Order: sequence, then C-alpha cells, then structure tokens
Amino acid sequence: MSLPTFNMPPIGPKQGKIWGNTMLAFAWNDTEAHLMCNKAGYRCSRHYHNHKWNRFLVVTGRLKITMYQQDGTTDETIIGPNQVSDVPPGVEHCFEVLEDTHAMEFYWVGLEADDIVRSDEGGPVE
Repeated sequence: MSLPTFNMPPIGPKQGKIWGNTMLAFAWNDTEAHLMCNKAGYRCSRHYHNHKWNRFLVVTGRLKITMYQQDGTTDETIIGPNQVSDVPPGVEHCFEVLEDTHAMEFYWVGLEADDIVRSDEGGPVE
C-alpha cells in the first residue's frame, strides 16, 4: 500500500523584517508554520488577525509577547526556550525581542463546536 502524496507548497523564501527574518516552513489548509530569527532590541508591529490563532514557540533566546485587551489593559508574557504563547484571533498584539532568538510561529484557524447560529428551531414541514 502506498501513502498518498499531496501538492505541498515549497518552503517560502526568507523575508527580511525590521526585527530579523522569517521563512515559511509549512502551509496546508488553514495552518502555517514559519521559522523566525529575531534581533535583540527590536519589536514587530502592533497588529491583530481577524481569524487566525498565533502561537510563538521559542527555541533559543527570549521574546516578550504583549496582548492589548479591549478594556485598555495589557497582558505581557515572556517566553524562553521550549515555551509557547498563544494569541487568539481579534486580539491586538506584538512581540519584543529580549535576546537574539530563534523561534517558530504557527497560525491556524480554529473551528468552534458552537459555531452555529440558528434562525429557528426547525420542525415538521406543513
């Protein structure tokens, strides 16, 4: 028995950023993984994603993930090697590079079990 093969997109080109660089390592359906090399003393833009979850996984170094809550407060999390931080869709956030860092960044779209919005309850057809 042979295993199925898929038309996977190639690894993407390295993209320079003000904070270092990133490279697409994997993309399939609604999931992406990026390799990141981050320079100490820099931060990314403050932004949010409409539908994507965002997970940061640090391999070496340290990142500070800041989430800006709708009530005006901030949630800051510092992560180091083998630690992760997740940012839900719709939450404005940024990361600050505390030490030169190698990390993985993951994106995915989550399906919610209670995603359905009903207009009526249904029933027999009259």
